[in-house]
Amino acid sequence: SPTASPTASPTASPTVSPPKNDENPTLSPMNNLHPTGVVEKLPKDNIHINPGYFNYDLTDEAYGPEAWGKIEATDTDEYNYWKDLQEYLPVSLTENTCNSAKFFNGNRASPVDVRATEDDCKEYHEIRTLDGSVTLQSNNVDLQIRPNMLRISYPRRKNKKDLEPDVPTVDVPQGWGKFLDVVRVDFVCPAEHTLLGEKFDCEIRIYVIQKAGRGVPVITLLAKVGKFNNHLQEALDEFQKVWESNDNACQKSNRNLRSSQLGSKFDNETNTRTLVTSNWNPWKFMQQTKSYWFYGYNGGLTEPPCSYFLHWRIMDTPIIISEEQLQQMKQMIMTNRDPNSCKYTSVHNEYASFARPHQDSSRLLVHRCTCTDFIADKARKEVNMKSCKRGTETKWMPNPNDLKPSAKNLIVTSEGEQEEEAFQLPSFVV
Repeated sequence: SPTASPTASPTASPTVSPPKNDENPTLSPMNNLHPTGVVEKLPKDNIHINPGYFNYDLTDEAYGPEAWGKIEATDTDEYNYWKDLQEYLPVSLTENTCNSAKFFNGNRASPVDVRATEDDCKEYHEIRTLDGSVTLQSNNVDLQIRPNMLRISYPRRKNKKDLEPDVPTVDVPQGWGKFLDVVRVDFVCPAEHTLLGEKFDCEIRIYVIQKAGRGVPVITLLAKVGKFNNHLQEALDEFQKVWESNDNACQKSNRNLRSSQLGSKFDNETNTRTLVTSNWNPWKFMQQTKSYWFYGYNGGLTEPPCSYFLHWRIMDTPIIISEEQLQQMKQMIMTNRDPNSCKYTSVHNEYASFARPHQDSSRLLVHRCTCTDFIADKARKEVNMKSCKRGTETKWMPNPNDLKPSAKNLIVTSEGEQEEEAFQLPSFVV
């Protein structure tokens, strides 16, 4: 069974440089946590199960992916998270739509293998970002170890004109309105989306709020193992504090129980770490890709109730993280315990995976934006051009692949006309 706590002692302060051979940034890797390995399932009597509980065990007929459609939508965490925005969403959150074959006919559910299926980029400039001043250590920023991911939840401004809280914002092209607030950042391992059939170790999702009825844009970055990522580690060190706090609560509970039973006293020791304040923001991951181009499609939540209101924008070039960081994320999620019940919260399957199986994408419209649609804002000013010429993509793009949908991927209507999405390029495009 999973270890109740990491085997390595926490570092005295957050790690900000790659670990040496004789030290770990925070946690020592747990055996067989990579998606290709096999791990033991958590015993059902030691799992924290709430109404709306689900897991990723393909053999579990009660809670596994095939049973998600039976879950009451209003019992789910995602319903509770988004319900106060219901009036701004194009679908009802009270309906469970996890049975994608029944509700979506193969053209709306997520996740999918991402590849261009229509030759029509809807966007006309890069994704423009502002960092904001809120830090990970701010009191109104909530870091959570969820049953299937790590999450940074930002506070919401009541009115767009309010100056505080100054959260990260983004100008999503295609007429979304300038500089929308980021509401949360999710770290999902392994990545649920694939790109042209390639699997990735994690994906980072940046959710943006827009109160106009269109839905929620999600800027997504894929990640693969390669080298240590300093920016990621800053966030992981903060999540580590959350893990330690939960573990300490359970350790204290056990010690108090033993103390009352044995009539002896135990030291009430706690792990303390140096507070380091930094202006961390998720947009630095986008800078690491060295790309301004992405894929886009309309899809849904990848966990119950699987509601269809997300506008996915998936960057075409991955970021790089280390194997140790991948294992640290997985171990924190898989060994986290609820501080009240002290039961494990993880919903992983025997392959240490939190990934929903790919959904049918036979009719899914996915567009691919390249430099022929737009070039970086900085480059526009330098060369006095708005886009590059076809055939020059390799000079502009770090990942000049899948530039046009192949015949087998191109989706057309029965009349031979290419299908159109609901949202057209705004008339004011310059």
